[in-house]
Amino acid sequence: MAPSHPVSLFLILSSYITFGTAQSICNTHTWDSRVLHEYCTVAGGAAYGSPACSIYRLCDKSSAASPFLGPGLCSLDRLFVTLCADRPELPECTTSLHSTSASGQARCVRATALKLWSTEAVRGALVALCSRDSGSGVTAVCKVCNGDKCDTPDLLLAYTALCTENPTATDCEPWAAFCAKETPAMAAALCLSSDATVLAGTGRAHITLRSTTAVQVSPPPPAEPCIQDATQASCKAYTYPKSSALADIDRLCGSMPDMPGCAIARACESGQHHVADKYCLPFVLLATLCHDMPGMRGCENYKALCKPGSVVQQCIVEGPVPHAPTWSQARKAVFAACGDHPMGGCANCTSNNCPDPLASLADICHEMPEMAACNGFWGFCEAAGQQDVAEWCGEDDSKYLPSMLMYFHQRTQELLLWKDWRPRTQGQYLASVLIIVLMGVVATGLKTAKGALVLQWNHQRALKGEELLVVSVWMPRNDQITEIMAKSAITGVSLTLDYFNMLIAMTFNVGFFCAVIAGYIAGTLLFGHVLENYAAILHQQRRDVAAHLKRRRLREAGVVGGGSGSAVSLLANGNGVNGGAAALGVHMMEEEEEEVEKEELLMVVEGEGDCNCVHSA
Repeated sequence: MAPSHPVSLFLILSSYITFGTAQSICNTHTWDSRVLHEYCTVAGGAAYGSPACSIYRLCDKSSAASPFLGPGLCSLDRLFVTLCADRPELPECTTSLHSTSASGQARCVRATALKLWSTEAVRGALVALCSRDSGSGVTAVCKVCNGDKCDTPDLLLAYTALCTENPTATDCEPWAAFCAKETPAMAAALCLSSDATVLAGTGRAHITLRSTTAVQVSPPPPAEPCIQDATQASCKAYTYPKSSALADIDRLCGSMPDMPGCAIARACESGQHHVADKYCLPFVLLATLCHDMPGMRGCENYKALCKPGSVVQQCIVEGPVPHAPTWSQARKAVFAACGDHPMGGCANCTSNNCPDPLASLADICHEMPEMAACNGFWGFCEAAGQQDVAEWCGEDDSKYLPSMLMYFHQRTQELLLWKDWRPRTQGQYLASVLIIVLMGVVATGLKTAKGALVLQWNHQRALKGEELLVVSVWMPRNDQITEIMAKSAITGVSLTLDYFNMLIAMTFNVGFFCAVIAGYIAGTLLFGHVLENYAAILHQQRRDVAAHLKRRRLREAGVVGGGSGSAVSLLANGNGVNGGAAALGVHMMEEEEEEVEKEELLMVVEGEGDCNCVHSA
């Protein structure tokens, strides 16, 4: 045995030198912990789903998601090296690569990075595991991760959760290698089953909810009889401790803060009373979260208490928030709605970054409530009570005013002129279209009425034969003051309607824009011929009056019915010279009458010119 000692010593020294060299290479770059925090805590970010970020969130004391990780796993250097091996395109990783040779970087990764460092490798193992195993415990996790897609934000937690339940599965070999290197005691949250995890550490969590104060709480060991077997008759009145429920909520929301249940918990924590107290009970929030993601760590005790056949009344009395959208349902609804119509809420929820799907869905559904994608959301509001979940379902104009889209679009909800004129349903939209069309018709009718009044006033002056005494072009005559007042009033109303229509057209809503155009078209069809016909009628009335006056003058001159020819003949029989003079006088009288008629006609035509265009003000 003696000869083996030098060999063993040589191997130990070689390993130490190699590890020391790798460590010195890895330590040539100073990592910024704030950058790592930013990479790993922005839900939906480019690095959020990386295994290194999953472990960072478990280590992050501010989230208190799980305390069962040793300091070796939470080392800043190890986490950053692991992250850069997975996401070398990140700016901080690019800087590190420039300062280290390729061979040195490779040795650094081999010596320092975690075994489970690749997002794609973990995703592939998770998809393969879900495709092979159909056990009841696996099904919940695999609902969002199967052969077609893997829509879970934390691949590592989902993968390790399956492997801790079925550690002998073929696709769990990478997990087993990771746990063998790190030792289960130092990676209890990732390598031990739920029972063993609780016993392996002290597990403290921190959360603040209504009716509670900020306290340090510990999850209970699952050794309580009712957690082990909730079908016992003695468990009917069992109540899950609030501190335990808070610890579970804290753990779940630390891992997936973008779940709708976590949004409800945060609203309860804010104390703004936009959520009913009955929905802020810790067990209700825990039930909501576990109905959404039953396969996540933190739901073990709830699933044991409220499994089929359970007699625990708390599971019924304090059940989940009715019809609360799940994480997957909320995201799918947002993406479906935004795929049809771009809206303000779409900017806050993309496939890469959607920190609060429930809030984004509420924004979208308040803007376009008739969309099919919002049926589930309005079902949630109806089932839970609009006032009880007013944070999302209440009509809050300070939060849910329709956005101003500066391009042509089609949607039901639009803000028209006043805050209260806001169609929300298709019936209200149709009524608004009819009102807008009527506004265009009325505006055109008012302009026509003003032109008709001018014609009538000039017609009356022409009939009276009044002499117009004009002192100054800027000084109105006495009879014009009333006319100017009437024209000004009509102009003010018609211009107001015109600008109302202009502002409505500027919403760029296709239906409302077409309604504005249709209103003016309908007005022209109704009133476009009125002025011309009315002027012709007035002109005919003047001709009739002129003819009547002519007959009366002739009658007074003693010549009735014979016309000028008879008068000439009559006078000519008496005296040729006198007859010629009489004929000349009649002719001159006729010419004077024609001149008067021309002047009267000119006055009326000038009046018509005051409003020659139907669409002018």
